[in-house]
Amino acid sequence: MPKDPGSKSKKDGEPSVDAPRPASGAELSQKWLRGEISLRELRGLTGPEMLAIAMQGYQLYEQGRYDKAKVVFEGLCILEPSESYYRTALGAVYLAEDNLEMAEKLLSAAIRLNKDELASYVNRGEVYLRQGKVLEAAQDFKRAVELDPQQKDPISQRARLLATATLETIRSTQRQSRGATSSKPPGSSGTGGAAQRKK
Repeated sequence: MPKDPGSKSKKDGEPSVDAPRPASGAELSQKWLRGEISLRELRGLTGPEMLAIAMQGYQLYEQGRYDKAKVVFEGLCILEPSESYYRTALGAVYLAEDNLEMAEKLLSAAIRLNKDELASYVNRGEVYLRQGKVLEAAQDFKRAVELDPQQKDPISQRARLLATATLETIRSTQRQSRGATSSKPPGSSGTGGAAQRKK
């Protein structure tokens, strides 16, 4: 039977030669500084533990406890800077608080990290819509719909509804601008009117 690599040598009380030496705190810190490991790994949190923390943050968000949800998601962003979901969630909290500038920054950062994150596009589209950036909103909603062609994700249903509302806003604006142009009396603008009056 092979010897357990973590067992002590009976001869001298020292660890077995085969036992892997755990990394020291200084070695782990250096790895983190070089970008070889995340702060989550440096702190020793597992993926399931991070998920449990994120779920708590989501529950706080759902309860309208935005200040506490922000603390959770800000911490997760620091611990795992390459995970887009944490930025998406934090952006959603800022959107709920109507801090559109911060929400836009976070959601754009999430999209840079993961171009297939459906919720990031829907939430950023809503930010754009509230900011009056209707064309940008329409582009984000279009991308969200493209990401879920089977319509399986409930958030894509929201994207479809918002896309429809955005499209109607664009059409209404176009009709109003055409109506304003066509309702001007002849000769009220340009030289064409002056030429007509001279005849």
